[in-house]
Amino acid sequence: MLWAMKNAPVIDAEERGVLMALAESAWSDGTDAFPSKKTIAHIAVVDPKTVQRRLRTLTARGLIAEGNQKAAAYIPSWCRPKVYDLLIPYSWYPDVEQVNAERRGRGKPPLTRDSRPDLAPAPPRKTRADKGKPRRKKPSQPEGRGLQVPPVDNEDRGTTSPRGGDCKSLTRGLQDPQPSPDNPPQDTPRPSVRPEDAQSTGNGRTDGESASELSPGVQLLLSIGARKPQFLLTGRTLTDQGLMVTGMLLEGWTPAQLEQVITGRPLPQPVRKTVGAIVSGRLRDANVSPTPSAVAFPDQEGHTATGTSHGTREWIDQGAVDTYREENECDGRDGLCGRPRRPGSPFCWECSSVFGAAAFTQFHNAAG
Repeated sequence: MLWAMKNAPVIDAEERGVLMALAESAWSDGTDAFPSKKTIAHIAVVDPKTVQRRLRTLTARGLIAEGNQKAAAYIPSWCRPKVYDLLIPYSWYPDVEQVNAERRGRGKPPLTRDSRPDLAPAPPRKTRADKGKPRRKKPSQPEGRGLQVPPVDNEDRGTTSPRGGDCKSLTRGLQDPQPSPDNPPQDTPRPSVRPEDAQSTGNGRTDGESASELSPGVQLLLSIGARKPQFLLTGRTLTDQGLMVTGMLLEGWTPAQLEQVITGRPLPQPVRKTVGAIVSGRLRDANVSPTPSAVAFPDQEGHTATGTSHGTREWIDQGAVDTYREENECDGRDGLCGRPRRPGSPFCWECSSVFGAAAFTQFHNAAG
């Protein structure tokens, strides 16, 4: 942990944060670190995509390498993280003999200068392409502020800007004394609307879209809002979430399943976000998981596991996983350590060394 915090040849704070997150769960020799990318992102305060990129760069520069994947074999395969080793140089350890004694207890060969050589210094950070170059000066602002419209001396067409009066005068501002052929009508339809559809439909729509042209997702959201007004969406939010619902319908979701996703839980009290944001979050969370019709059933009587284009997941007995972890994981840190136990002890090597040092200090203080 100290090597990752102070001495590792990293380029920036993101690399140091990722390296420290790995070192926090590794042995003292840097081996068997397998926190998930989500955990690393939480510790380093970066995005999981950034974690993936930084792991690649750290591996390419030789600071870390893929370790023994059997160390995480007790985790189910569908959520098992990759195991990494931190290649801490041999010359950095002030007590390398103690580290090698720990490795011998775990059945691993001792560290040597050949197996853990010194690392190259970090490459220089890329500088900005415009560093040292003078910036462009902004064009000088004309005198006065705001919109300036010169008066137009035209009695037949165009606009006029009369002078005089104050802020409360009715004679200030632009005036249109006619309409003339040179001024386009104010009700010109938008370019995205066909001329034949530019008429108002009488149902409050001005863009030429009739109720019969609504997407299936919008229709489903409107029907849900009609039955449960607290989930009613309108405007741009209705259009955007309608696209999401339409895509999920095409992927195999049924209207009943989507209605359960949206309205299955009541709105939080008090409501601190808009209803559109709440519906968007629930749809986004549901879309991450596989389609319900594509999930495999366990091998039980009356159920068959059918595969789809989305694939199937292996059925995991969570009770067996919990039992295995209780029998094989360290009890230190109030059961939160999670490292494999030392043979013949309920604690791992690191927790055993911590408890041994504490007991020795207590005995020494009592004897003194």
